Amino acid sequence: MFFLKNKVGLAPLADYSDYPFRKIAKEFGADFTFTEMISSDALAQGIKKTYKYLPREDEKNIGVQLFGHEPKNFSDSARLLKDKAEWIDINAGCPVKKVVRRGAGAALLKDLERLKEIIYAVKSQVDVPVGVKIRVGYEENNVENIVHSLNESQPDYIIIHGRTREEFYSGNARKDYFKKLNFSPLGASGDIFTQKDIDYYFNEQNVDFMVIARGAIGNPWIFNNTAPTIGEIYETTLKHLSLMVKEYEEVIAINKFKKFLVAYTKGIYGAKEQRKKLSSLKSEKDVIEYMDELIDKNKKRI
Repeated sequence: MFFLKNKVGLAPLADYSDYPFRKIAKEFGADFTFTEMISSDALAQGIKKTYKYLPREDEKNIGVQLFGHEPKNFSDSARLLKDKAEWIDINAGCPVKKVVRRGAGAALLKDLERLKEIIYAVKSQVDVPVGVKIRVGYEENNVENIVHSLNESQPDYIIIHGRTREEFYSGNARKDYFKKLNFSPLGASGDIFTQKDIDYYFNEQNVDFMVIARGAIGNPWIFNNTAPTIGEIYETTLKHLSLMVKEYEEVIAINKFKKFLVAYTKGIYGAKEQRKKLSSLKSEKDVIEYMDELIDKNKKRI
C-alpha cells in the first residue's frame, strides 16, 4: 500500500513549515509533514546554512522538498539526503517570481522534459520514494497533459495544486479534475480549510492523500477536526511562540511569529483592533501580554 494512503499532512510552505510549526502540526494530528523548500543548488554546493532546513533527529514521517533548475544539483542533493530523507519531493509549483525567474518552481511546468530529467536524476540516487508537487498549469489548465507526460518518469506520487502559476493564489482552486487523471497515487492541495473540503477530496475525487497549506496556519485543529475554545487558542499560540523562541534568536523569532499570531487570533473579538500593536512586539513577554489583553477583552464580554 502507498505510504501516504488516506493521510492528511502539512504542506511544504516556504517561511512557514519550519521545525516549530511542524511540531505543532504533528501534535494536533498531521499524519506527515514536509520541510520548507530547500535549494538543490545550495545543498549541492554544501552551503551550511541550508542544513538547518533538514529534518531533525526526533522527526518522523517527514519529506524533504527540493527546488531548483539543474538536474545535476538535484542528483547531488539527493545523494546527500540518502540517509536523511524518508522521501523527497520536487517543487514544480512555487509561483513566486524570484523562484520562477531562475527556471525553478512552477517554471518547470513550461519545460516538462527538464522536469522529467530532474525526477530521473533524483530517483537514480535514492531508494526512498520520490514525488513531485505541481500546479494545474503555468498560464492555463493543462493538468491532464502534464500528468500524462510526467508518468513517463515514474514519480512515486504527484501532488497537484488547483491553480495555475499565473493565478498565484487568486480565485478558487479547482477541485474537480482528479477523477479525470490517469495516474496514482495523487495528492490534493489548494483551498483545504475545513473537514468538508477534506471529505470532498477523499469521497468525491478519490484522491489518495492531501497536504494542507494555508488552511493549517493558525488552525492546527484542522488535523483533528475539532473547534478550539478561546482558551485552547491562547495555550496553543503561546506554545508555538515558545518553540519559536527556542529555535531562533528572540527578535527574529518574534518577527517570524507575527504572521502566525495574526492567523491564530483571526475572528476573535477585539483581534482586529489589537493588531495595531503588532509592530511594537519585540519579545516573548510582549506577545504574552498581547494575548493576555486579548483574552481579557473577551472575558469582559461574558
